[in-house]
Amino acid sequence: MTSESTTRQLLVRSGGRCALCYAELLTSEFTQEAVYLGERAHIVGRSTSSKSPRGQHDLPVEFRDDSDNLLLACRSCHGEIDTRPNLDAFTVEQLRELKQRHESRIAQILSVPPGRDTAVLRMHGTIGHSNVAIDRSAAATAVLANGRCARFPLSHDPTGIEIDLRQQPSPDIGHREYYDGCRQAIDNAFSRRITPAVEDGTIRHLSVFALARWPLLVYLGALLGDKLEIDVYQRHRATDSWAWPVDTVDHGFSFEVVCQGEATGDVALVLSMSAAVHVHEVPRGLEGCRVYRVTPAGCEGPHSDVVDSPAALKSAEAALRAVLADVEQHRKTARRLHVLGAAPLSVFVALGRVVNREIHPPLTLHDRVNGQYRPVMEVN
Repeated sequence: MTSESTTRQLLVRSGGRCALCYAELLTSEFTQEAVYLGERAHIVGRSTSSKSPRGQHDLPVEFRDDSDNLLLACRSCHGEIDTRPNLDAFTVEQLRELKQRHESRIAQILSVPPGRDTAVLRMHGTIGHSNVAIDRSAAATAVLANGRCARFPLSHDPTGIEIDLRQQPSPDIGHREYYDGCRQAIDNAFSRRITPAVEDGTIRHLSVFALARWPLLVYLGALLGDKLEIDVYQRHRATDSWAWPVDTVDHGFSFEVVCQGEATGDVALVLSMSAAVHVHEVPRGLEGCRVYRVTPAGCEGPHSDVVDSPAALKSAEAALRAVLADVEQHRKTARRLHVLGAAPLSVFVALGRVVNREIHPPLTLHDRVNGQYRPVMEVN
């Protein structure tokens, strides 16, 4: 028989939740009273009888009531894994993996010390002609890998702070009406939800996940500013994950600023980071501007994974700050800072955050339309 000590151990390791569906097992859904609803489910059946689910496994009978052979389950999931038609789907190996994955996740969450929680902001939009979104669990996993515990406040369906731009009219990237509509949606989210939560202390740290046309990411960053502590995430092609890689070689990617052109009129910032941007691609009317070109330092050329770590993002941010500092010091007469180019999405959020709209010239953002850069949005 399973001892009470084993049951307590199983309950703690599972965090009081079903290891299969994650249902909470310590509170009645109907009365909200404290009620224990968990069941001890055997991975290898208690007896060797053919009627015992997975009971003919070679695990010795004397070990079958140990916590390593038990997982905490709700009544529904317990019935699912033990019903005969499902035995082929829930093998010993699969159940052991589910148990290990769930209990490891609980242990990892509880290892995050107090004060390391973060509110999660996800902004869904359109890239190319496809609507894209960030999965809630993917965001939570990325945050946990970064040593923080995700919170999804300010929402009745606990999906957190969401800005959904996918409902905007067809995203013709040459039409300012699209960007104006998206900007209004972002403004509404800040005025109604984000700014009040920051001001009353509900949000003390923010983790940002955003997929949208890059001018909208710059605008998002500008509203976030650099006063609140923020972690910015991006999807990595190499791993198809939002988590910053922690077990890869540190390539030490850094970025440099090269200045070209005369110091008259407006100034331009060309980001040649994730793809090359050539001189002939600079829009007409900007040829005589002072151009600041940000590129990977050394022999590394532009490529999609050039920002592969928080350190690389910090280097990109430092390069952007260097450009703005030079503009502030030596180009005070510039009426506008024109921005164009190709960079990882996190860099565009960082650009918006480092711009001080009180001392830097307004930004004119040029998106690529039919092979040419055209102004689509302004950040004043």
